[in-house]
Formats: sequence, C-alpha cells, structure tokens
Amino acid sequence: MGEKDKIMAVPHVDAAARRALAERMRSLHITRIAEMPRIELYLDQVLTLVTQELEFMQVPGDAAVTGSMVNNYVKQGVIPAPRKKRYTRRHLASLLFVCAFKRVFSIAQVRQLMERIYASGADLAWLYDATCDLLERSLATCFSGETLAASVEGAFGLGEGGEKTLDPELKRLIEASVTSLATRVFVEQTLLLADGGERR
Repeated sequence: MGEKDKIMAVPHVDAAARRALAERMRSLHITRIAEMPRIELYLDQVLTLVTQELEFMQVPGDAAVTGSMVNNYVKQGVIPAPRKKRYTRRHLASLLFVCAFKRVFSIAQVRQLMERIYASGADLAWLYDATCDLLERSLATCFSGETLAASVEGAFGLGEGGEKTLDPELKRLIEASVTSLATRVFVEQTLLLADGGERR
C-alpha cells in the first residue's frame, strides 16, 4: 500500500479532557475595567497581565504580546501612547482587545475596527466590559455545542442611563468579530486536545 493509500488515524481525545476544557471555557471570566489595577503600570507589568488574561486562547509557539508589538501598536495608532512610559486601565483594555482580535484579523483590520470604536464616541469602559461579556457567552456557547446566534442577543444594548450607545453597523461588526474569535478559539483549543493535549 502506498503512502497515499494509508488511512490516517484520527487522534483519540479523552472525554474527560474535552469536558474539562468545555467547563474551563464555560466558567471563564475576563477581567473588567473596574477589576484592573488602579495604579499606572510599566510595560513589563502590562505584558504579564495581558499574557495571563489571554492564556485561554493561546497556542504553543505564539506569544500573546511582546514589548515590540506594543511599541508597534502605539506607532500605528492602534492603542493610545503611554504617559511617561506608564499604562492606564484604558491602555490595558485597548491592548487586550487588540491582542484578542489579532487572533482572527490582520493588525490593519484591527486598527480599522479600533478607529471606528474611538470615533464612535461610545463609553469605552462600558464597551470593553460589554465585549468581554459577549466573548464569555460566545465561548460558553461554542464549547457547549449550541448555536452562536443566541449568544449575541442583548449585547451592547444599553449604556449607563439606558441610552443606546452604539450605532447598528459598529454593533454588528463587534458582534461578528467576537463570534469569529470564539469560533477560532474553539477550533484551536479542541485541536490541541487531539494533538495530545500540548497545552502551555
């Protein structure tokens, strides 16, 4: 039998490992703005926090963020420039947003999305928290085997005081971005289990 005729063996994924991964994703909590450090941080502290926060979506060999990445994002206007080499909650939230979405989109596309967000006039703290909530729900839905459509219901509906804070097109862009990210995380992390659980 030639090489082309061999049947590839499908890796066996331990059911307990699959359940543990699904439970981990269903119980995931992404740090909200109010939970972030109140003090301004240096770059090495920011890198540590972002890496820890996005550990759930990492794959071996890929760094969540490096100092040179942050410097490039600042130069390109993707995230705000630090003040006296110190980073605030807004910097941290922006960087988490960028590092998460670059799993799915090019940095140029992420920059376009960030430009739309900055230009929208939306409350950025509220928008970040609402995006985290939607990502958590979308991941829980993916890993539960349900359809993603239900996870976006009610996302970005009302801001403080009950006013609508996102225009419909930006809302759809962010919802689609989040569900795309959740789908990618589901595929990558499930395939890692099939590769013998080579997790960090």
